[in-house]
Amino acid sequence: MKFFFIVNPNSKNGHTRRIWPKIEKQLNNKAINFEYRLTKAPLDAIEIAKEATNKKFDVIVSVGGDGTNNEVLNGIMLAEVPIDKRPSLGFIPQGTGGDFRRSIHVTPNIERAIEILINSNRLRIDIGEVRFLDHSKTHVKRYFLNICSFGISGLVDYYVNHTTKLLGGKISFMIGTLRGIFNYKNTPANIIVDGRDLGRMNITLVAVANGKYFGGSMMVAPDAELNDGVFDIVIMKDITKFRFILDGRKIYKGKHIKPPNVFSLKGKSLQVNTGGLYIDLDGEDVGTTPAEFIIIPKAINIIIP
Repeated sequence: MKFFFIVNPNSKNGHTRRIWPKIEKQLNNKAINFEYRLTKAPLDAIEIAKEATNKKFDVIVSVGGDGTNNEVLNGIMLAEVPIDKRPSLGFIPQGTGGDFRRSIHVTPNIERAIEILINSNRLRIDIGEVRFLDHSKTHVKRYFLNICSFGISGLVDYYVNHTTKLLGGKISFMIGTLRGIFNYKNTPANIIVDGRDLGRMNITLVAVANGKYFGGSMMVAPDAELNDGVFDIVIMKDITKFRFILDGRKIYKGKHIKPPNVFSLKGKSLQVNTGGLYIDLDGEDVGTTPAEFIIIPKAINIIIP
């Protein structure tokens, strides 16, 4: 079995750059057949993963955080190889938030993560596809493993990704959340799920979820499953700044879903035509609405414990 490791040296505030030689040594000690490349710039992992997919590696491993995972997924999908020829996606988690790894129970412990790769237990999961406007107002398409959301979460991402993460994932996201709360204004929008218009709502946040967690361990979609063929869609509307702060701790335990202001439903597609809402794509601020989301069932194998 041939592995290809895509290493984001800047993940975890540069910690991955320092620890990669240790990881490489452990891989060699285990006699693993592998190659690797370090990313040099944002979105670099997309092209690297696309090349590795076309070279027919069996497993492509993301060494980084949720953003790196997302880029590697997009590279695999852009290679446009038949579904039965796609490499599996593995992980050595080295990110700040580590949200996707929580859903699949992959540890950030390096030795254990390597053992999981060696055992290569596979799970075929769904992924999401989203079309939106990037920051240059160009229509783009991206895939996501975990959660894509819009509203206050996208603004929070902007703040988190433009400040230091030396304090760790949870603290960084908490600070970013507070900044987002005080600067975000609820935005009127129509949400359409599977062709059904839910009506006009003052949107605080909409999470289109494949996994359970986002924002540095917030359990925003407690009932989400990675391979059930549908999104878990969590909608927060008309949430005041005071209420968001008061109930903020509940989201870490998945206890925040209380209609009518916070409710969830399942669906295979979602559309929002209102523009200007910030989008969070697997932990990265990538652009704005209008946007369209669809589920792609059983799209890729991932390596799990």
